Amino acid sequence: MGTQTPNPSDAVCHSSILKADGFVVCASTVGSPVKSLCGVLTGLTAHNHQAHKRFPEKLAFTLDSRIRKFLEPPKELVSKLDLRQADVVMDFGCGPGFYTIPLARTVARTIAVDVSAAMLERTASNARKNAVMVELLRSDGTDLELADESVDLIFLNHVFHEIADRSKVLREFLRILKRTGRLVIVERTRGGPLAGKFGPPVIDATEVKRDIQHAGFTWIQTIRHGNNSVLISQKP
Repeated sequence: MGTQTPNPSDAVCHSSILKADGFVVCASTVGSPVKSLCGVLTGLTAHNHQAHKRFPEKLAFTLDSRIRKFLEPPKELVSKLDLRQADVVMDFGCGPGFYTIPLARTVARTIAVDVSAAMLERTASNARKNAVMVELLRSDGTDLELADESVDLIFLNHVFHEIADRSKVLREFLRILKRTGRLVIVERTRGGPLAGKFGPPVIDATEVKRDIQHAGFTWIQTIRHGNNSVLISQKP
């Protein structure tokens, strides 16, 4: 029996059900018409304010533009994360899925989380276009509908500075991470006088490290990536 060539059109959303508290998206695996994985966009908690202003949804197209992909190839950063094929990864603050797609191509299960339903719709669209399977979850991180010790790695790219209730979100991260699971926070820690005006703000890495360790994470290392720092810690 010959092997069937996967058709990208097979990886479409088989159901898209709009609901009052979110919507359901299914993205099937390439070449597997039966197996599908559904992500549910659930309602938000009461924490709606951020430590820094959240990126405006109307500029979401800039987060997944060809220019950004040329200047900041997502594969380069993903390749530094030492991921295993069997890993479960959560892309927290996924936006339109700039890093979600390459993550989904690398690991067994990818969960895209964002506070914005519009951003998650863009991620779902990008997942279908790229024929990858992604679970979607709408949350601000204070009450994640995920099982205890179910995630190998949590990834945040230019998102940590926007979190208002960091202590509560970090507690949730500790809860869902597997033993020795890793937390990867990417923030801009270097830049010229225009940094923060055209792009993410410059963040003090020591502040991030302090918050993480105070929450109970064990510090591992910092990796330089352009003007960013990849801050890696681990669940004890």
